[in-house]
Formats: sequence, C-alpha cells, structure tokens
Amino acid sequence: MPTENSDRRVLYKKRKKSGCCPRCGSKVSKRSKYSYCDDCREFFRNYNRESSESINKTRKKRYDLRKKKNQCPRCGKSLGKKYKNIICEDCLKKQYKYNYGKKRPGKK
Repeated sequence: MPTENSDRRVLYKKRKKSGCCPRCGSKVSKRSKYSYCDDCREFFRNYNRESSESINKTRKKRYDLRKKKNQCPRCGKSLGKKYKNIICEDCLKKQYKYNYGKKRPGKK
C-alpha cells in the first residue's frame, strides 16, 4: 500500500474504476450496491467498536453522577438548588449557538 496520500488516492480510483474493492483489491459483485467487499465492510463496522462502547459507558456513568450531585452533566459546574434546567446556562448557550448559529432570543 502506498504511503503518500496522492498515491493512495490514485490506487483507490484505479481499483474502484475496475470494479474492485478500493481497500483490498478483491473483486466486488457487479450487482452489489456497495463499492467495498463484504470483508472490508465488516471491518469498517467493527472498527473501534469495543473502545467506543467502553467510552460510552464511562460517559454515561459521569453523566449520571453529575446529575445526582446537581451539577451540569456536560461541564460539571455546580447548579443552584432552585435551578430548573438540567444543563447550565453556558452550555445551553453553546448548544443553541451550535444548533442555530446565533444567541438565544431574549437572553444576553
């Protein structure tokens, strides 16, 4: 396998044009709607599955622990006892800006 990006891209295009799997070079059925072979598709599906599952478990534990301690589950900032939202104002602003690209209406 070539090490330079441009060489890898050339090989990828050559294999794809000839009807082969771009990753391993084995023939792919013409009736298949996928450009990768079954083995490579299985590899991509399972890639990092175990590590991502353990990361998700860790994040879920941290989220639950912070909620019990009345903290913002995202940043860990302590929330007031009368605070009605789950997420702190700063994290809400960040989320709103990410989703809508502007400040929340009515808030500074």
